[in-house]
Amino acid sequence: MYGRERGRAVALRERYPHAREVLGLYLALVDVWEAADSGGEAGRTDGELPPGDGEVSPVAGAWLAWAAAEVLPQVMAATVAAGPRPLAEAVAATGHPAAAGVAGGSGAAAGAGAAAGAGVELLAAWVAGEELTPVERFLARATMRVVPLGRSSPGNAAGRCPACGGPPQVSYRAESEDPLVSGRRLLACAGCPHEWSFSATTCPNCGETGKRTVHAETGQTTAPSPPKPSRAAAPSVGRGDPAPEALFPQLRAESCESCHRYLIDVDLTRDPRAVPRVDELTAIPLDLHLAEQGYTKITPNLMGF
Repeated sequence: MYGRERGRAVALRERYPHAREVLGLYLALVDVWEAADSGGEAGRTDGELPPGDGEVSPVAGAWLAWAAAEVLPQVMAATVAAGPRPLAEAVAATGHPAAAGVAGGSGAAAGAGAAAGAGVELLAAWVAGEELTPVERFLARATMRVVPLGRSSPGNAAGRCPACGGPPQVSYRAESEDPLVSGRRLLACAGCPHEWSFSATTCPNCGETGKRTVHAETGQTTAPSPPKPSRAAAPSVGRGDPAPEALFPQLRAESCESCHRYLIDVDLTRDPRAVPRVDELTAIPLDLHLAEQGYTKITPNLMGF
């Protein structure tokens, strides 16, 4: 199920040293997701969403209890073992009872029952869209990747996921079967696995149709070195052909001049091997450039960029 994501993360980890730690953690999480998918299906019903009034249905509650007991501790262990040091230390030091078995701190005495209960509260808060710290948000998103629950009722707002109402995480374009027609644009949801078609000229955040700017790199011969990506990768403006030496020929950032939000766009016609949700994690130089220009990503990715 995660074969393409795993292969792409391995390949990009070698190509982009600046994203090596992030992709190493992603690969560790893929191991957790694969193990959870193979053992977590019994006794639950797929696809049931929590009701819109914030209450959790019995089936949704069963999924959250399973995820808190079986998946969340594994996500924490993978993060402590393979994550970038600041994130690993932050997870180990959360003081959250669910981290006790991993961190080995004083919270371990709280016992597995208290840890699972606190984990359910964390995951339920994420599902309800409550405000969480960056570390809590990372843990909840990484855990809920294998749980078929949306964060809210399906929404009708333009640019929002038709399945769960979540914001788009990444945009991508596929090859058109008709050579006279441009490839269609799809958005991948940040809250669930759903993807949907969306206008190529409309801002997914505010609906603006006439003030879009495309940011593409000017070309760079070598990958930026970790831990801080080079500012030499500063993108230019315009969707021309990528420079022969371009570091990110498949990536662009599309910003809106009305709401000043942006989204990373993956062009599969330029690299058919790309996996949008994985490639988006490597766009850190583009993220840094857009932040310096005063733009904010519609929603941070799993790793918080």
